[in-house]
Amino acid sequence: MSEPVSQTSAGYYLQGLVQHLNSVIPQRQHKNIECWMEDVELIIGSKNQGHGADIGFLSYTASWSFERFPFKELDPAVVMANVIAWLEDNDQHRDIYELNDPNFDVEAESDTTVTMTLDVEFIEPIMVVPEPDGDILWQGQKWALAPYEIWTATHGEVFIANTLPVA
Repeated sequence: MSEPVSQTSAGYYLQGLVQHLNSVIPQRQHKNIECWMEDVELIIGSKNQGHGADIGFLSYTASWSFERFPFKELDPAVVMANVIAWLEDNDQHRDIYELNDPNFDVEAESDTTVTMTLDVEFIEPIMVVPEPDGDILWQGQKWALAPYEIWTATHGEVFIANTLPVA
């Protein structure tokens, strides 16, 4: 049985966490949120995954700034808890690469608003699939950035044979 890998579980962690936070934070606040990548590093190391390949990895820090955040309407702890919950559910590389825990800071602006900052370290695969019209020339063929299917065994059987000679 094959299952397509979602964009979030196959990488693109920054976009996945942005979408999640946007679903939690009131729409009128979205204009006061900025997000960007810092300390971007490419890690070379390819691995054939059957229906595609990891051509390498992208390591970065995702940084958020939440300005004029109405802390009396939405407790910053709710945002913090949602960050942790999303990472637990979606970031399969966090434990493997022993990434630091997120850094979250809250500073008062007024009696009703705060400025919050959030930094999250990520490492994610750069996934490619063979594509005749792809933009990437690698190993003599064209590839495109895209998640690939991962086939997962749903059952298995183990056979044990006696290898000792019968006397």
